[in-house]
Amino acid sequence: MSKGKILIVDDEASLRLLLSDELSRAGYSVDAVSDGELIFERLSEDNYHVVLLDIVMPKMNGFDALRLLKQKNVPSEVIILTGNATVESALECMKLGAFDYVSKPYSLNELIICIERAIERYQAKIKISVLSDELKRSGVSNTLLGKSKVMLDLKSILERIAPTHSTVLILGDSGSGKEVVARAIHTQSHRHEKPFVPVNCATFSETLLESELFGYEKGAFTDAKVQKRGLAEIADGGTLFLDEIGEIPLHFQAKLLRFLETGDIRRVGGTKDITLNVRIICATNQPLEQLVKENKFREDLFYRLNVLSVVVPPLKDRIDDIPLLVNHFILQQGFQKQFDNSAMDALKAYTWRGNVRELKNVVERTCILTQGKIIGCNELSFLRTSGTFAKGTIVLNDVVNNPAVNEQIADANAFTLKGMERKHIIHVLGLVNGHKAKAAKVLDISQKTLYLKMKSYNITSVYE
Repeated sequence: MSKGKILIVDDEASLRLLLSDELSRAGYSVDAVSDGELIFERLSEDNYHVVLLDIVMPKMNGFDALRLLKQKNVPSEVIILTGNATVESALECMKLGAFDYVSKPYSLNELIICIERAIERYQAKIKISVLSDELKRSGVSNTLLGKSKVMLDLKSILERIAPTHSTVLILGDSGSGKEVVARAIHTQSHRHEKPFVPVNCATFSETLLESELFGYEKGAFTDAKVQKRGLAEIADGGTLFLDEIGEIPLHFQAKLLRFLETGDIRRVGGTKDITLNVRIICATNQPLEQLVKENKFREDLFYRLNVLSVVVPPLKDRIDDIPLLVNHFILQQGFQKQFDNSAMDALKAYTWRGNVRELKNVVERTCILTQGKIIGCNELSFLRTSGTFAKGTIVLNDVVNNPAVNEQIADANAFTLKGMERKHIIHVLGLVNGHKAKAAKVLDISQKTLYLKMKSYNITSVYE
């Protein structure tokens, strides 16, 4: 099976033949043409993941061919092969939309790594396009869901913020939907046809964060075998979303501030600045003002980020939106299910400490575990031992009148956080007949985490 389809465009016959042979042996399906004009004849007959494009050619040069490819919205990723042309001209091609460039004489391994990355991006674009079409057909929009007053107020604010180029700081509890808000701003902005690139700053060390955001030059460190564009460059023209901004190390905060003020970045190991046109949206669930007082966050960076701030309301402040969100998640996951009124009442009565993310997980696991198409409050019994219900609801009365629950109350440890988690894990394992992979999916944790928790709570031997 072919690793991918590649079209080589180069006027040197010997190079076309050599490159075709090498890439064919590497497992790719390869075609080749001698000039930019012939690209479009090939594209009318077939689709290609990657176009390897020379710059200097007699009839239609690489610049004009690339420009026309982008005008025609050809999805193929373009890698520039630069020999006689300068690196500056190759970089100019990248501004026109090329994926990357490789200098002649090229290293085959370097070229193949670049091709693999380009194919990954091509496939990602196709998936996003297909998903977008499916969402349009299903009537699910990319806008924020909710008709409650707090959500209508938020939407009104975003409508005014989105068309600007200003930096935005999104504040809100964990799981409240900060990235959804960031995407909504991007979708409503003039940059909506350009990339939206999310980065979770908490997942990277300081060194890795810099190389991921700004990229690196070949040889910048031991594993830097090839040059790599950073996520900020990939977001050029679009939006860079920096989630968990409060987790950025102090030393890197100075470099981020420089980027925000000048629009310039410098790859790790590089000597030249690269100017980008990127809108920055940041998000955090931490009190940045307090971090500033504790000297854990730069004051000048805080003021630079806090040009426009938006607060995302927690789910407890938008209970009336729960039915709309539930139906959206059911449609999104492709389930043929329906929550009845008693189930909706139970969901509305529950205290959503995990906010919208927790609601989504509950909907998914309930749809997986419920055999029938109609879901009632009995199918949500696991919520009774994992959270708090509002007083005066039918669900609370059911819990209080349940002998099994009353027996648990007699146990002093039953309602400690660890005790409740242990009971919830046992409950879910029972629902899936001890199948750990299914249990981990329902619990929204990895199997490794499940094993560790089972061992910690001494329930390992129960479901072997």
